[in-house]
Amino acid sequence: MATIRGRNIRPTSDRVREAIFNIIADRVEGCVVLDLFAGVGSLGIEAISRGARHCVFVDKDHAACGVIKRNLDDLGFEEASTVVEADAFRAIGAGRGPVSEKAPYDLVFVDPPYAMEASEKLLSLIENARILAGDGLVLVEHSSRDIAPYGSSRMTMVRQERYGDTEVSFYMFSSEG
Repeated sequence: MATIRGRNIRPTSDRVREAIFNIIADRVEGCVVLDLFAGVGSLGIEAISRGARHCVFVDKDHAACGVIKRNLDDLGFEEASTVVEADAFRAIGAGRGPVSEKAPYDLVFVDPPYAMEASEKLLSLIENARILAGDGLVLVEHSSRDIAPYGSSRMTMVRQERYGDTEVSFYMFSSEG
């Protein structure tokens, strides 16, 4: 899989990606996935390779989107994917466009740069945009040195796993919401 050198992109490590997919293995087949801050697309591509029906990749970096497209082409996954070159906040908040058209999503991967305090706001946007399926799952990757995002008014953390400097927090709609 192609990658980008020298850019401010931090691909999910093989160890973390494998652990995530071991946890969500029974949810992937036939699902619709949204990969925010996609970077080189490793999480979304892994989902497609495990049977996801479609993945929308969102990244604002032009070079990263080019690498995602090349990787999808090399693997023959073009039909099962959409690449959106846009800011994640705008892509969700727009209320129309490729992100809204493929909703609802069964899985949403959120992997912003660790220095960016974006996860809390993104969880709220995902809830307000109504793009998550009722039993959908949002996975937020963040630094283990940071406090996990609280969630939102109707989304609560249901699981959290730590892998060295990386933590993955899992969110679903709360049963009270």
